[in-house]
Amino acid sequence: MTTNPYSGMPESSWLGITHELVSQHPLKPARLLEAALTAWATLWQTTVGAGPLSVKLTDLKVPATIVGYFFEILLARELERAAPKLWRGNQSKDEKDLVYLPDPALSVEIKTSGQAGFKVYGNRSYGQKAGSEFLVKKEKSGFYITVNFFNQTLTLIRFGWIDAADWDPQESPRGQMAGLKKAVYDYKLIPIPGSYRQKAPVLLLDGVGPATEAQFAELGIRTIGDLLSFKGELPKRLTRLMEKNRSLLDTCADIPPH
Repeated sequence: MTTNPYSGMPESSWLGITHELVSQHPLKPARLLEAALTAWATLWQTTVGAGPLSVKLTDLKVPATIVGYFFEILLARELERAAPKLWRGNQSKDEKDLVYLPDPALSVEIKTSGQAGFKVYGNRSYGQKAGSEFLVKKEKSGFYITVNFFNQTLTLIRFGWIDAADWDPQESPRGQMAGLKKAVYDYKLIPIPGSYRQKAPVLLLDGVGPATEAQFAELGIRTIGDLLSFKGELPKRLTRLMEKNRSLLDTCADIPPH
């Protein structure tokens, strides 16, 4: 079983631990972002079928789960293509989605979500303990890449660590999903900044609903990029919303390489 690096440590120290884990991991955030953007662009060049029956993926209403599955495969393949001695996609159910060949303990699970917002979900089994360790097909603790998208737009890429105990199954016996505790989003997953986030709709900002989205649209503001480049004067309510989301907006610019 994987050792929990946060075990016995106060929650106030978790963010520092996560930064240390990410900084020592062989997959660097800049490379992850580059590979993710390449995989995402490649995904939407896909066609289904051939010849006169072919249909562009962009013309289909593909379920978000399928989009996420295709993306995970392409992301692993892009990293493998660039460094075949280091990375490959999984080849069995007991492997992580992205296998680090020199040391499988540094392999990475990938979780995607196409729902509006910035949360990610696992299936219900992620929040349940197996009666026997022999029944566990894949180690649920370890390094994770989480990716949020909305329609055809990448909205957030994060890298960090999630423990099996961080997943909470839905309370309903019929619920099929498990979610993550708030502290995981705050302290155990590091957002990868970049201008890719500027393509996200303003609807994803905290406090923005359909009515507020319409107010922004009247000003020609439909995306986060539009908001950041807006030169006019915003109504006070929209200004307050912008300040409320300042920490998110600050991650929407590319960081110059050192």
